[in-house]
Amino acid sequence: GMNGIDFSKRLRANSATKFIPIIILTAKSDEDNKVEGLNVGAYDFLTKPFSSRELVARIKALLRRRSP
Repeated sequence: GMNGIDFSKRLRANSATKFIPIIILTAKSDEDNKVEGLNVGAYDFLTKPFSSRELVARIKALLRRRSP
């Protein structure tokens, strides 16, 4: 019952989950939603429809950026 923006805000507000990488997957493709998602702490934003290959590639890229 919660949208991705609100869920991201909740994760970022909790000290135990604030560093979990977030990729928002949504059907909302307008610029305002993307900017808001990135501003609340999402690392990436994918709009539907998307391919599973693209999602996996973005996850791998995110993990490469976060590895020491």
